[in-house]
Parts: sequence; C-alpha cells; structure tokens
Amino acid sequence: MILTEKHVREARLVAIKAHGTQDYDGIFPYEKHLDDVVDVLKRFHITDPVMLCAAYLHDSPEDGNLSYKDIKRHFGFVVAEIVYSVTDELGRDRAEKKRKTLPKTSQNVQGCTLKVADRIANIEMGGKVDMYKKEFTEFQKWVYKVEDPQVQPMWVHLRTLVGVKELELV
Repeated sequence: MILTEKHVREARLVAIKAHGTQDYDGIFPYEKHLDDVVDVLKRFHITDPVMLCAAYLHDSPEDGNLSYKDIKRHFGFVVAEIVYSVTDELGRDRAEKKRKTLPKTSQNVQGCTLKVADRIANIEMGGKVDMYKKEFTEFQKWVYKVEDPQVQPMWVHLRTLVGVKELELV
C-alpha cells in the first residue's frame, strides 16, 4: 500500500477519535502528544507517510480502541507492524511491561525510530525525564540501531535531554 499525505491526515483523525476525551498530562487534549511525536520526526527529517501514520496511531491500540486489524485494513501491513512493535505488552507494572515490550520493539527498526521520537516528545513536553533517565540503559540496549544512521541525531538529542553523555553499548 502506497501511503500519501491524505493517509497521514486520515491517521491523525482516526487516532484522535480513538483516544476520545483522553488527555495528556491532565492538561492537553491527547492529540497534542500525537502532533508532538510527528513534529519530532519531521524535525529530524523523517517525513515518510508510513512513519507519520504510525506516529499518529502509535498509542491507539494501547490507550484507544483500535486493533491491529483495524490499522492494517486502513493503513497497511507496514504501519500496523510498526504500531504493534511499540504497543506495550501486558504486565503488573511499568517495568514488567517494558521488559516484555522492548525486545519486540527491537525487531522493527522503524518502531525503534518511533519509540525514540515518542520519548523525545514526552520529555520536551516537560515531564518524564527522571523516569526515562532511569530506564535509559535498558532502553538503548534494545532500541538503539547502529544500522539506521538517519536516527543518530535523534539519539544525540535524546541523550542530551536525559543527561547521558555516551551510549553504553552492551
């Protein structure tokens, strides 16, 4: 499926509907977070409609009412796979969810890119930096992809935001 800017606009609308009245940080409509993630990708010159669609839809299965099948039917297999790769698995707490999810994310390079953009957007909104700093070593172990040089500037920025000088390659 070849996606266009029209699909990106549709993905935004579908995601906003899926999130309903959900807010972000108790202040903003959830669409602000979705727009922020897309803006991070664009800022780092990632403008592929597949990635932008996935960015808008990335939280929809976890926090909204969209299924993998819904995403695949409307936006294609590749977008559905990217979204699936970043969707948290079930767990008793955040740590368990991440232990189950990050290995899955690591299998999809585009999912890794999206996850980095999501973290940057969350931190730049003014929160979560302490949590992400604590998780950074484990996160980068799974999500850092040397073979994707386009994402290197995003990693530099993320490291700066969390105050980590060097990647600790494991």
